[in-house]
Amino acid sequence: MEVDIHFYCPCGAVIEETLPVPPPDLMAEQHSDSRTEYFDSAICDGCGKDFDVEVSNTYFAVDVSVAGAVDLSFDVRDLPEEDDVSWIIQSTQQFEEFTEVIQGIVALAETSVPAHADRTLRNMLYIQTVTAAEAYLSSAFIHAVLNSEELIQRLVESDPELAKQKFSLKEIFTQWEGLRITVGKYLRALIFHDLRKIKPMFKDVLGIEFPDIPWLFQAVLIRHDCVHRNGLDKDGNRHEITKTQIMDLARSSADFVSQIDQELRCLVYENTSK
Repeated sequence: MEVDIHFYCPCGAVIEETLPVPPPDLMAEQHSDSRTEYFDSAICDGCGKDFDVEVSNTYFAVDVSVAGAVDLSFDVRDLPEEDDVSWIIQSTQQFEEFTEVIQGIVALAETSVPAHADRTLRNMLYIQTVTAAEAYLSSAFIHAVLNSEELIQRLVESDPELAKQKFSLKEIFTQWEGLRITVGKYLRALIFHDLRKIKPMFKDVLGIEFPDIPWLFQAVLIRHDCVHRNGLDKDGNRHEITKTQIMDLARSSADFVSQIDQELRCLVYENTSK
């Protein structure tokens, strides 16, 4: 289990971290005694301020506290199951699935709904557009890397945390599929829904550099407000998501993903031609 943490520094910068959730004390007889803690730090990229982060867990609830944080929010999520990772490794339909979702979003954006439901629909379509792009990027990266021994080696060399993982000689020589699953779980937990991590990994491991995508990073922030505050920003101002914004975001996302997919297909062709 992990927790995605989102807050603002007093300087105004956005800080996002993903940290592990400690298991509760299963030997405790009472709920109040089952509490466990995990401590870490988060550094603001804007001003360099260091925040102390505490993640706690009991039988019934996970909590996060960050001293000095502004507008703290968090989402707890389970780590990916082995079947999910196996499917990503085997599937070659990442682009087709993204395209199908975008086509559905565009069709729904054209749909007439009662006035009281229109804002909710627009927020949902905006959220889904961002999620579709993130899902493509993370699953396409994982699929490409885990189907190439050369790229797995490059990943390990470029990722200090993964390089620390310990494997026995038996695992290395007889359990290649198990190793791929382990690396896949690590990657999916690390980069899903986190463009800040996806972008440098595409460059360092695949040699694919993203074009300038400030519009997508901005869309991620708006998506956060739509999910956690029903479309209000931290100052209480409402994001009025329009049909035009949804169409523009869908079009920009489709163009961006299409460009990345073409480069990925060239990379796969080069690797299989060696």
